[in-house]
Amino acid sequence: MYTLYLDTHYNKIIIIIYKDDEKLIHKEMECNYNHSMNTMPKMIESLKEAKIAISDINEIIVCNGPGSFTGIRIGVTIAKTLAFTLNVPIKMISSLLLKAISFKHEEVIIIEREKNGVFIAKFNEENDLIEDYKYLKNSEYKQLEDQINGIDQKEIDYLKLIQYAKKIEPTNPHLVNPLYVKKIEVQK
Repeated sequence: MYTLYLDTHYNKIIIIIYKDDEKLIHKEMECNYNHSMNTMPKMIESLKEAKIAISDINEIIVCNGPGSFTGIRIGVTIAKTLAFTLNVPIKMISSLLLKAISFKHEEVIIIEREKNGVFIAKFNEENDLIEDYKYLKNSEYKQLEDQINGIDQKEIDYLKLIQYAKKIEPTNPHLVNPLYVKKIEVQK
């Protein structure tokens, strides 16, 4: 079974192709927020390197945010389109949950920084979300930083991702949506 993982939530494009529980291909590309120009070519390159066709993909996992508004939309749209077209299951995972599953912990607050602020989520030892996702501007975070005591520089263990994905229920591709935590100007 081939699984495609797609992540465009920040300034990188990450594409991983798993064969069963093993990483077959892992590509990361700094794209300086040019996701629309780079994601599909990087995916095609990854499939060629894996020596498989897109029709060989049996499952898709997509990072649905939070993060770059446009980056998330591009990754989610590509993943939804592929899942619908190929008639394969699609699963969503947040970037913060991805960090939480990468290491053993009890209750933990995961932080992801971006240029104007931080995204925050709290998980229990089973990696269930126990406090909703939040976004704090840098000035707000600086005032609360001592009280938050979160982890923000954890390496992601992509082998744990494929194991954890077995617990994630597939979603109808039409219901896969970006996880927007930060309000954009139009919403204010």
